[in-house]
Amino acid sequence: MPTGKVKWFSAAKRFGFITPDDGTADVFLHLSKVEEANLPTLESGTALQYSIGSRNGKVFAEGLSIFSKPKAFRREAALNQDFESEFEKEWGLRRR
Repeated sequence: MPTGKVKWFSAAKRFGFITPDDGTADVFLHLSKVEEANLPTLESGTALQYSIGSRNGKVFAEGLSIFSKPKAFRREAALNQDFESEFEKEWGLRRR
């Protein structure tokens, strides 16, 4: 089974792309295939195993399984807190 990492995925747009580990062209990933595999919404960098399907000459990923999740950013909570603090200061909700 091929492996690769999620390049990007948007549930709102209902699709995204996988960058294969073997260096070949990006593979189309549709929301329906994510739902069939009972996977949560995918984050960029999530490593997947998948198989290649094709329909009308178009190639897509199917039979998905998570190989490994991306490492979380350590400063994410601090960045959110900094943003909220600056937002509140800007709008007069917090004293400087």
